[in-house]
Amino acid sequence: MRVLPVLQQLVGTVARMTPQLAFIAFLVAAMVFFGQRFGFFGNTIQLAPTSAANLVPGEGREVELFTLLPKDGIRSIDDPKFLAASEADWSLSTSVIGLQINGDTRAYPLPVMAAHEIVNDLVGGQAVAVTYCPLCLTGIVFDRSIAGRVVEFGVSGKLLMNVLVMYDRETDSLWSQILREGITGPHKGEVLVVVDSLQTTWGTWRDLHPNSLILDADPRNDSYASYYRNGDAGVHGESLSDDRLPTKAVVVGLVVGRTARAYPFAFAAQAQVLNDVIEAIPVVAAFGTDGVTGVVYDRRLDDRELLFDAHSTDSLAMVDRETGSVWNRLSGEAVSGPLRGSVLRRMPATNSFWFGWHDFYPQTTVYGIDAPGSQGLLDLGCANLARPCPATAGSSVLASEAARRHPLPA
Repeated sequence: MRVLPVLQQLVGTVARMTPQLAFIAFLVAAMVFFGQRFGFFGNTIQLAPTSAANLVPGEGREVELFTLLPKDGIRSIDDPKFLAASEADWSLSTSVIGLQINGDTRAYPLPVMAAHEIVNDLVGGQAVAVTYCPLCLTGIVFDRSIAGRVVEFGVSGKLLMNVLVMYDRETDSLWSQILREGITGPHKGEVLVVVDSLQTTWGTWRDLHPNSLILDADPRNDSYASYYRNGDAGVHGESLSDDRLPTKAVVVGLVVGRTARAYPFAFAAQAQVLNDVIEAIPVVAAFGTDGVTGVVYDRRLDDRELLFDAHSTDSLAMVDRETGSVWNRLSGEAVSGPLRGSVLRRMPATNSFWFGWHDFYPQTTVYGIDAPGSQGLLDLGCANLARPCPATAGSSVLASEAARRHPLPA
């Protein structure tokens, strides 16, 4: 008979808890529904067999595709307006993506790009998509012509290992920004054409191009400013661990054929000009003085191969050993000497946080650490990147570098 009071007490307790239990059950059901509907828990997709990010040549790599927002939850800018440099009040330290096509010169401030991620534009008669992923610091410009048709790109709301995934509004195919290729849909496996651009500061770009236009749009403050300064690796964290560099060390990343190479910005404190060879292609990586700007060129000019050194007095110049011609590091143009007027071919390199680069290219080599012919060249004291820094030291170095790269507009 003692069981009855116990059962009565249990029933009463459950009855009193019913509203709370119902609410919890509702939350769980909602999370499951929206997680499955929008992929919050991640969907595994397979890259095309031709993808440069595959671990085994010819075998599509499986990667996680996450959905955080609905399509166009972040609105691209599709009818951009511009101001003349003389009318702009942006801080000279503001980071921008600079672009020049057929004499048409424009700059896209990263605080604006961080809020919109894509600008569909027509520059010098060429339809382009200016893109930026604030989670990985990658700014890349693409030709918007696909199979002979001009398309418009939008923000899909999805992330592929923390990096922007775009979609084209004609076929709804998804495109990975950092891979520069279609990952789902009719255009899966197709590769976008990269247009030469420069990720730099407004001051550096304006000095190079005094008549440049600059995108006239809000916001003026970068909502990712605190993220740039902390140790977080995107939204989902690193997919693969790699301690050759601090998580948010900034590199210039380049892929040639099946070979990926990273050039750490930290190297610029020692050597602003780096001669290298990737898959038999001679290249030179050159850095600016602002801690933001890095470019890679093909060192071949007509039938000759050049080697470069930093100029002894001009911080933005380099000199070729073969003719003594002086070259602007950031434009790749010879400004004096026998080769004056010649221009080096740009390689499709991009700035990136280290975690973003190595997640996509885990077999990447790092110049100064393990790239052929450069091992052990990197020596930066407590931030010696040939020996991974302690997390605290690496974080402090990162914080100071990030603060310098991404100051809030004055």
